[in-house]
Amino acid sequence: MHVSCCAGKGIEKGFETGSPVTFIWSGLTGHIDPSSGRVIDISYIVVDVIIMKIAIIGGTGSIGKGFALRWGQKHHIIVGSRKQEKAKAKAAEYTGILNDLGYNADITGDINIKAASEADVVLLAIRYGQVASTIEQIMPGLAGKIVISVVVPMEKDRCIIVPDGVPLEIPTNDREDYKADYFCYVTPPAGSAAQEIAAMLPAGTELVSAFHNVPAGKLSNPDIELNYDIGVCGNSMHSKNIVFDLVRDIPGMRPLDIGPLETSSMVESITPLLVNVAIRNHMKDVGIKFID
Repeated sequence: MHVSCCAGKGIEKGFETGSPVTFIWSGLTGHIDPSSGRVIDISYIVVDVIIMKIAIIGGTGSIGKGFALRWGQKHHIIVGSRKQEKAKAKAAEYTGILNDLGYNADITGDINIKAASEADVVLLAIRYGQVASTIEQIMPGLAGKIVISVVVPMEKDRCIIVPDGVPLEIPTNDREDYKADYFCYVTPPAGSAAQEIAAMLPAGTELVSAFHNVPAGKLSNPDIELNYDIGVCGNSMHSKNIVFDLVRDIPGMRPLDIGPLETSSMVESITPLLVNVAIRNHMKDVGIKFID
């Protein structure tokens, strides 16, 4: 006789009767009687599950949607936007998607400042050009928080290698064998977007840069299994360890410690490289994986 337990609840196990079997599931522990296959001796146990409040600033965009759908399977997500109506509408959309997949999602939406104020962790899923105005807007809600930057400064069809330097513009139409539409990293005056953001944040805020190289298309489709490495940069192991756990909360993602915040430019600059690889080689949703 074969007894199945916990189908669809995150644990898929079959038990062959004939010997006692102990199981742990959803806060319960018990035994399966080998003769009858029935569950006996049920008791409660304490399960250590940490649920965080995560504000996604820029949560109405494609990458924000991806994080909401992935983390929303476990954590309370607050979708942040400049417009409250848009935030609430997207929150309802994401909740519906996860509910259809069987998750009891806790996703709400609000203006950016309220989202940041209510959260434990604040994710900046915005364009580089929006950084200064957004930080100014949510500044009162950031004190003592962990902030994650996924911001990448890049431009289309021009490169700025030296901070504050003259853009290197390549005349892409002058050669028939040269493909246009390339992207290049634009080095900020501080060295990276993360370093610029760090200088804007209030005292007591811990900044971590991560998730720069995640393809939004695959991240926002919860039916797709992921297999990517995530570079994490920061100057506090306390905040980095929390981000490591958030990486692991997304199945198929592995966190890798890259170093202090000052190494962020190396990780940020990989994004335009991946975009160029995808565009020029007819690929889609390219990410990174380190092998040894």
